[in-house]
Amino acid sequence: MNVKYKNYLILSRDFILAGDILRAIKTLEKALKYSSSKEEKLSVLFEIADLEIEIENYNTAQKIYKEILTINEEPGAYYGLAMIGEFLNKSEDYSIENYKKAIEIDEEYDRAHYYLAHLYDKIGKKDLAIKHFKKAISLNPNDYVTLNDLGSLYEGLNKDDVATEYVEKSLKINPDYGRALYNRGVLYKKEGKNDLALKVYHEAIDKFIDPFLFLNMSAIYIENKEYEKALDILNEGLLRHPNSVNLHYNKACVYSILKNKDKSIAELRKAISIKTDAEVWASTDPDLIEILGELNNDNYKNKR
Repeated sequence: MNVKYKNYLILSRDFILAGDILRAIKTLEKALKYSSSKEEKLSVLFEIADLEIEIENYNTAQKIYKEILTINEEPGAYYGLAMIGEFLNKSEDYSIENYKKAIEIDEEYDRAHYYLAHLYDKIGKKDLAIKHFKKAISLNPNDYVTLNDLGSLYEGLNKDDVATEYVEKSLKINPDYGRALYNRGVLYKKEGKNDLALKVYHEAIDKFIDPFLFLNMSAIYIENKEYEKALDILNEGLLRHPNSVNLHYNKACVYSILKNKDKSIAELRKAISIKTDAEVWASTDPDLIEILGELNNDNYKNKR
């Protein structure tokens, strides 16, 4: 190993630790000039590409991955191209093809299988998504994230028994995984086990950052006619997600049920201001048709 190559590598690590990514890149580029083997050059190029992605220089990273591929058919370069495809506004097909190329070179590239599965799920090719999720799990059986994601896919297909199996496997490995707790709640709700659904939903708070957690909890409280609890959980959700159209909308529904017209109008107005679709939803919602009419009358009066 060339001494200057080694010293520039050490210096680049210091810049990275200091958070000075630009100087780290410049230093790695200097190290590159003193690389004495193909392996050293490839290692530095991958590191530079990672840093360019960190500072969102996606076009530069793409050029580096392509340069790597002129040196050697590296699965990591195809994986990198696939990963940044979304940021470069590439089509799903672009990323799919690059993940597939990575897997052709390295069949055991579990992250390529994982992200390829997500893309297949996104474009509706569920069978291929399941195939690659299962391959990723076979390569890493303790990957609780992939186990849960496969369970979520099965839940979307209404194959709830299989979904439960995978979500519970995920939670057995990591009982605090918020997304799996949320999915377990969804499945409990579908089984009609509202108490158990609420239990795991409450466990997921602070572990799963998504307004639908609070929305689902409020829906159960509304179904149970526990309206004050519904309002409490909606308010808690809105503290965390103040621009959630769904939480404001459900709050409008609760106030309507409680015959508090003014507060219902105020919440529906907020929901519509965030997303105009809320007005369409309310136009066919028995809880809010009258409230929507009152809101429109108020708007008319305010314009006069």
